[in-house]
Amino acid sequence: MENRLKSSVKMNSKEVLIFDISSEYGHFRKYNTTTSPLTYSIPTRTAIAGILGAIAGIEREVADGVYPEGVTPVQELFSKENADIAVQIINPVKKENVAMNLINTKGSFYNLTKAGRTQIEFELLRDLKYRIFFTMDGNKAMFDELAERIKNKRHHFSPYLGLAQFTATVEYIDKREAVLCENPEKEIIEIITAINLSLLKDEENPVEFDYSAMYSANNMPIEMNRIREVQEYSEVLIEKNGRSIKAKPVHYYQIENHGNILFL
Repeated sequence: MENRLKSSVKMNSKEVLIFDISSEYGHFRKYNTTTSPLTYSIPTRTAIAGILGAIAGIEREVADGVYPEGVTPVQELFSKENADIAVQIINPVKKENVAMNLINTKGSFYNLTKAGRTQIEFELLRDLKYRIFFTMDGNKAMFDELAERIKNKRHHFSPYLGLAQFTATVEYIDKREAVLCENPEKEIIEIITAINLSLLKDEENPVEFDYSAMYSANNMPIEMNRIREVQEYSEVLIEKNGRSIKAKPVHYYQIENHGNILFL
């Protein structure tokens, strides 16, 4: 650890709120699935923004793209310009298929009493738990409010993991300083969080793969606008058992007693 700090250039730091989210089941739907919804292995950055909005009590839209007066949508409040979010896998990723009863709108969209039911098989995450690292620039009041609400379990709305029936347990862990470290020598750094591959060195071997590990990469939404149009997708790499990933990031953040992280 000391060698890495000496070989890297310490630039500045951010205060990071660290908390865990968990549930028996969760579902973060992949954007390119239809009749049999598949799930990402970790919550998307946009889903975590929604969870933070629920905890803070930010009202949702009253119509498409229309929000109550004075309300800043979570997509803008926790945008990449204003906030940083990183995700660490705590429990190994487990998935199972479960048939769920839905309203059959093909029969009648406007008269739901006549619509009947249909069963759709969902891919769900089972016994999921993640550690979230969150910072916020220029809005310390909101950052401190979220920290207080999470620490005292004073959520305004009940947070859930993808679907409303999957209520989330949110556990405060810590507040720490995250030190920004540059990596000009293209060193291999052990990263404990999911990696946005666009943040790695543009070279032939930006990741040192361990053949005993289980990796997965998916194209995930990173940023949305207020009408929920995705503004940015990125390829995100994880290790399904929560092991660290050896990579060559352009820069990374180091958090004492936790490890090295990359924000999505």
